[in-house]
Amino acid sequence: MHRNFFSSYLDTGLRPFSRMLSRLVDIPASVFPTGGVKWALSWIVLLSVAYTYFINRLSQDSVMRSGTLYSDPHKKKQYFARIKRLQAAQRDLVEKQRQIVERGSFRLLDLPPEISLVVLAHCADWPSTYLALVRVSERCQGLTFNACLPRMPVRLITPEQIRSFDCFLRARPKLASLVHYMWVTPLKEDLLGTSVGIVKKCSNLRSLASNAYIVQESITFRGTQLSHVDCKDLTLLSTRTQAWTSLLSTSNGAAFFRQLTHLRLIGDRVPSNIPLPNLTHLSYGTSGRDLSENDASIGLLMLDDQEAYPSLHTVIVTKPRSAGGLRISRPVAKKRLFIFELPLKNTELEIWCDNASQRGMWELCADPPPHPNTSSPRRGRRTNT
Repeated sequence: MHRNFFSSYLDTGLRPFSRMLSRLVDIPASVFPTGGVKWALSWIVLLSVAYTYFINRLSQDSVMRSGTLYSDPHKKKQYFARIKRLQAAQRDLVEKQRQIVERGSFRLLDLPPEISLVVLAHCADWPSTYLALVRVSERCQGLTFNACLPRMPVRLITPEQIRSFDCFLRARPKLASLVHYMWVTPLKEDLLGTSVGIVKKCSNLRSLASNAYIVQESITFRGTQLSHVDCKDLTLLSTRTQAWTSLLSTSNGAAFFRQLTHLRLIGDRVPSNIPLPNLTHLSYGTSGRDLSENDASIGLLMLDDQEAYPSLHTVIVTKPRSAGGLRISRPVAKKRLFIFELPLKNTELEIWCDNASQRGMWELCADPPPHPNTSSPRRGRRTNT
């Protein structure tokens, strides 16, 4: 019945429309297919009716629930009390937002200097933020230098970087003592002298990465007393056997290597029979092409040599990996010797920066912290980074 009604209704409504189009474009009215349009409009009407019906039912159910809620005076009172509390909280939030806007931006320099230093220290890993802060004001610049320079890994490789940092230290010589982490590998031979001078000025280094010549000229061959007494972490690049002999030939050289706790050797030369009494962490190998000396047996022998390396705790051997991410393995279960297979995209500079920021290989191989309920200490030494 309904179908006949809609069909007759749509036939009556669409017939004048088809006649009008026929007159406008001079095409017979029989060409226009009114059947498809007729059924489409039928469904539209039916869906509209169904939608209106369900909306009315939902509205009636909501009204019935509201009536049931309000029929109990106690529940009605609780409901309105809750509404008032929510409105009051919203007004308080709007008022606090208004007060914050009226007070303006937060002034970092209004804090005590020791708190400002803690906040600014987190910018050491963000060079762009560091450069922006040193341009704010003279006071902010001084705070930023004191907060960031001791934590910032300084990388001196290109001529522009070396000359710029040399000019920086010449203009502000007192800031040289704040530099604690430095990678200096000049690409040009004529910059070796400038690089040696920079390392000499930064006598408070904690970690240094360089070649044997710069270490020799700036530390081991310098004067009669060791200057860099706080440098306990050394990364040495491609050192020949003759260079090792030269490094250890002076009293300063021997004293410098005796104080080392972390040593990373890059290249195909791993020295033997060198006394390193305070060395706790050793790493050798490369992140680039595979070398013949990347053998775990060398590290196992050094771990067993308690006379030359009495404090040696962890040995890491690095090898390149052609595909995949970082993979860490332990060839001997009871020995703290780790094999790091590094992706080819990882550079030695990145590895050193991660170690300087205390999120590198030393931390990945550190002993787990003891359980708070454990009364007896764990076997083995804790990792000092």
